[in-house]
Amino acid sequence: MATAVIGESRPAAGGGPMSVDQIERELARLRMNNDGTPGARSSVLNLIVVTDEEPAPDVRRVVSELSGRYPSRAILLISDLDEEEANLEIELSAFCNIRGALGSQVCAEQITIHAEGPPGRHLESLAGPLLIPDLPVFLWYPNGDVPPSPGCGGLAALANRLVLDSGAADDCDRYLRSVANLLKDCVLAGGDLQWAALSPWRSLVAGLFTTPERAGEFGKIRRVQILHAPEGECRALLFAGWLSAVLDWRLKSVECPDEGRTFYFTGPSGDVTIELISSASGTRLGCIHLFTEEFDFQISRHEEHADIHAIVRRGTQLVGERTVYLGPSDTGVLLGEELKVLGQDVTYEAALKRAVEMLGT
Repeated sequence: MATAVIGESRPAAGGGPMSVDQIERELARLRMNNDGTPGARSSVLNLIVVTDEEPAPDVRRVVSELSGRYPSRAILLISDLDEEEANLEIELSAFCNIRGALGSQVCAEQITIHAEGPPGRHLESLAGPLLIPDLPVFLWYPNGDVPPSPGCGGLAALANRLVLDSGAADDCDRYLRSVANLLKDCVLAGGDLQWAALSPWRSLVAGLFTTPERAGEFGKIRRVQILHAPEGECRALLFAGWLSAVLDWRLKSVECPDEGRTFYFTGPSGDVTIELISSASGTRLGCIHLFTEEFDFQISRHEEHADIHAIVRRGTQLVGERTVYLGPSDTGVLLGEELKVLGQDVTYEAALKRAVEMLGT
């Protein structure tokens, strides 16, 4: 199936605002087939994206590339609150797949709104009227921001699901706390691209304990070491939060050495230690080491490899080995994984809650 881009990104007439009716008419024109017949709109969801001017081209590229797998009406909101005068500029695009022998086009749509000054303070009033009714609404903040939501209003009130990226945050601790507070206070499902990136790691760890001789070892973990790059701190904390929540470990105390943090827990089988070790490893999550009294489990990834490798030792004897191919893990792939989840991800929310408990006040 060939993919074509018709109706290249174009500014509204005069670079000014357009009414909702004008936008809909222009999008219908962009969807038109070559023979002048109306093209079909293909949308399974609404995607609202809030970004800044500088990263906007990369964000638009990601959304455009996703349109073939997750056709949507994408509304990109680029706000500049520093400008005093109000100004709106709107660009419209259609991204179309050619289907059938007759060359009919089925199109996803992208609406880009540049909002300067006062309009940038009320983005929900710009996005709301453009949503396609009866389709789920995903709200994505790609730049490490958390939506402001006094009273859980604003854009958060429009969305069914919020997608964030803790890996883009300047302050991981503060970011995770803000997200946890938002999800606690608002009726809103949440997701995180860094959590999506942990999926193969969690699956591999769980799989290491499925053999008969190791079936009971998962609950007997005594020590965990997680090696991560500075920009992978949130990913490491979410993994630690997941593990402690699944195994019902309760936090006792925390130490903060120069190159990381050490968390002390008590669990159903005794005391447990988790060490987060920061290093310039070149990959966000470099190695996870799990120790029981009898076994040593090591899961690692090297920057140049697109897979994670696990080995299991009993003492000095190698008793198990497995490699899992990660595949691409760029922003588009991770966002696509989050767009598959329509409701609450209770496992993520439990991991987030536990990670915030580990961070303390």
